[in-house]
Amino acid sequence: MTIDDLNDLYLFARVVEAGGFAAAERDTGILKSRLSRRIAALEKQLGVRLIHRSAHAFNVTDVGQSVYKHARAMADEAQSAVATVADSLNEPSGLVRMSSSILTAELYLAGWLGEFMSRYPKVRVSLELSNRFVDLLAERIDLAIRFSTEPLASADVVARPLGLARMVLVASPALLEKYGVPAEISDLAKLPALGQGTLEAVRPWSFKGPHGEVVLHHPEPRLVVENIIALREAAIRGAGVIQLPWDACKAQLESGELRVVLDQYPSIGTGVYGLYPSRVGMPAAVRALLSFLEERFRSVY
Repeated sequence: MTIDDLNDLYLFARVVEAGGFAAAERDTGILKSRLSRRIAALEKQLGVRLIHRSAHAFNVTDVGQSVYKHARAMADEAQSAVATVADSLNEPSGLVRMSSSILTAELYLAGWLGEFMSRYPKVRVSLELSNRFVDLLAERIDLAIRFSTEPLASADVVARPLGLARMVLVASPALLEKYGVPAEISDLAKLPALGQGTLEAVRPWSFKGPHGEVVLHHPEPRLVVENIIALREAAIRGAGVIQLPWDACKAQLESGELRVVLDQYPSIGTGVYGLYPSRVGMPAAVRALLSFLEERFRSVY
């Protein structure tokens, strides 16, 4: 079954949203008699009643509600296409409200945002630093950068992959001298460990096994903390073994304060995501910043 005129679906959506033909006439400027004819033609093509209407009542049928959802989605996609074209013709400008963790800002964004703003001089950025997961809609955040081992998308949020952060298992030379260098993942149980997260939810360490399989190790940490810098400093002082982002400890590895452990079983990377509300018509400034960050993250990973 095909529909001769997709405009009829759009008009149907407008009538439903207005709550009647008279109100839709006021909203659209299209005579209600014409709206009624177009909806009747749509019903005839589909072979179903979409609206029960009388002189005193206007009710959308169950199948009409289903058709409305699809018609609304079609209209939103069309509007998004128009917005995309309009954005491509205009220089990005305006304010972007952004969120990231403190460490992400220190390691990456602090240096990159200056480059971005030189490229797009009409864009302003407000960066909120927080280690919690912000509510993008409630807090009016346009873009959040988050690292996660699991997908972060939801009904209201789109998660765009930007890269894969390299992870590495590290310990201090003194700790390895005291407890011995582990040869297998199972040997990690013999060493004191540090943990990222909370007492109720310590993040497991993930490795690539000898046959390419994913191997998880659930540490029983002496110290549990969310902050990666605190974990790095505790590891330097011999408090335990910890899996960290490479960029957060590469200077300490180069200086010898930390050593890589079990490098024959590479740590599995953590996904870097750009999160943004799943709304129609992303502003050009947000789109430009998201594309720029994807370019930069992929250049370092």
